[in-house]
Amino acid sequence: MSEIEATQVIAESLVQQGIEYVFGIIGIPVVELSMAFQAAGLKYIGMRNEQAACYAAQAIGYLTGKPGVCLVVSGPGLLHVTGGMANAQVNCWPLIVIGGSTSQDHEGIGGFQECNQVELSRPYCKYAARPPTAALIPLHVEKAVRYTTYGRPGVAYLDFPGNLLQSRVAEEKLYKTLAHPTAPLVYPSHDDVIRAVNLLRTAKRPLVIVGKGAAYSHAEHILRHFIENTNLPFLPTPMGKGVISDTAAQCVSSARTLALQKADVVLLLGARLNWILHFGRPPRYDKDVKFIQVDICPEELHNSVTASVAIQSDIKPFAEQIFEQMNAINYRFANDNEWWQVLSAKCRQNRDAVQQMAMNTSTPLNYYAVFHHLRELIPSDAIIVSEGANTMDIGRSMLLNTLPRHRLDAGTFGTMGVGPGFAIA
Repeated sequence: MSEIEATQVIAESLVQQGIEYVFGIIGIPVVELSMAFQAAGLKYIGMRNEQAACYAAQAIGYLTGKPGVCLVVSGPGLLHVTGGMANAQVNCWPLIVIGGSTSQDHEGIGGFQECNQVELSRPYCKYAARPPTAALIPLHVEKAVRYTTYGRPGVAYLDFPGNLLQSRVAEEKLYKTLAHPTAPLVYPSHDDVIRAVNLLRTAKRPLVIVGKGAAYSHAEHILRHFIENTNLPFLPTPMGKGVISDTAAQCVSSARTLALQKADVVLLLGARLNWILHFGRPPRYDKDVKFIQVDICPEELHNSVTASVAIQSDIKPFAEQIFEQMNAINYRFANDNEWWQVLSAKCRQNRDAVQQMAMNTSTPLNYYAVFHHLRELIPSDAIIVSEGANTMDIGRSMLLNTLPRHRLDAGTFGTMGVGPGFAIA
């Protein structure tokens, strides 16, 4: 009866589920586990800070759609990544954290770095567990990967005590799993799509808001066609930038405040009515504005304000269906419409004001001048990582994105310090 080490079981289970990248800091009790990862073909990147490792792993998850793994030691090692776990969970990015922990026979008597790690991680996770035996490791790895990618993406934590990591198991006793299938697409109700079409086509001041949910769903191709064909004005959220190019004629980012305040119908595509979008409430919006809300998570629908049309769906299939329906009625929001005239005039006015500041190089140097010159140097396909109050806010308007998933910042949780980890990813 041949036996296999638990560390090898963990590594091979991750490979079976399609995991490619591990970021971490090693020490007792996960030294051998990091070696097993590399032996199994996983790309292991050694870091110098647990938080940075966690930020790098979640950025990989967002950019590739496959969760990155963050490997940490017990106690303080895990506690150092809780900020990163919370950031990934709130941002809805797939991430798996694997933590070593004190041996079970040392628990309760002052074991090395003893800590209730599963319980501490649970508030920041979709799934947190400690496999009870080495034989059940494949089951929990598959479940962790599946939970991070199905539905609204998020975080999973797996806890491995030192005695479990040092154990061996008979191969025939291993729980047999298959690679988890691709996450199922959620399709919208046809009736809801028709209701959305009817609301949009009768709107006098329509606005489309493109969120990072649209970026994660890789809906850029169909959304670009949708905006080009309908000529609807759109605003990207910070990490929704580039799904439709910032240079598109329909982008009204330069008139963001006016667009939000005066729109009578707003189509939300993978964007949440949280603090970033001012909760959808007056005075930042018209008191009678109607929202068409499209989100993969049903619990998000009607959050903060009641949507006129609330649709649970992945963004891509919804975009395909609404494009087809709007195209069938030959809908196009004409440039000579009064709403377009107002938005265009405000965009020109604000761009002229920004241009004046960008050309002003007097001391002290202003942000707009700095970003203007940076923009001339940055390649058009660069992934821009930005954080830090004015640096992030002004940079969002000055540093343009023409490609999706090419802007990473402090995100929904407003987390500072993400830059080095994101850059390494």
